[in-house]
Amino acid sequence: MAKKILFVDDEEDIRMLVKRLLENMGYEVLLATNGREALDLLKKESVDLALLDFFMPGMSGRELAESIRKEPEIKDTKLAFLTVAEFGVIGKEELKKLGILDYIQKPFDNENLRKRIKKII
Repeated sequence: MAKKILFVDDEEDIRMLVKRLLENMGYEVLLATNGREALDLLKKESVDLALLDFFMPGMSGRELAESIRKEPEIKDTKLAFLTVAEFGVIGKEELKKLGILDYIQKPFDNENLRKRIKKII
């Protein structure tokens, strides 16, 4: 059975691009356009990884990660960021505290994305 990834990004073109890439790697891909939608989906579907954008309207990727960690039934979900954000030392420490397994910067190299997703899952 295919591993399942939830990809959360408010930009449709990015969602479609990443969805296609991940499906070509053999993953089943669920999409959410914002944090609220992602939380609702995670409560209904179990996923092997939630890949989050950091900058989203309404609820940022960080707030989404914090919300996931507070929900008993989904708190152990594997999380990674796919974002334009560049994190310094303090930012990376904060990500570790939230249990973020990786952060991949946009624009990304397709092969690099593949390798890093495989490593997480």
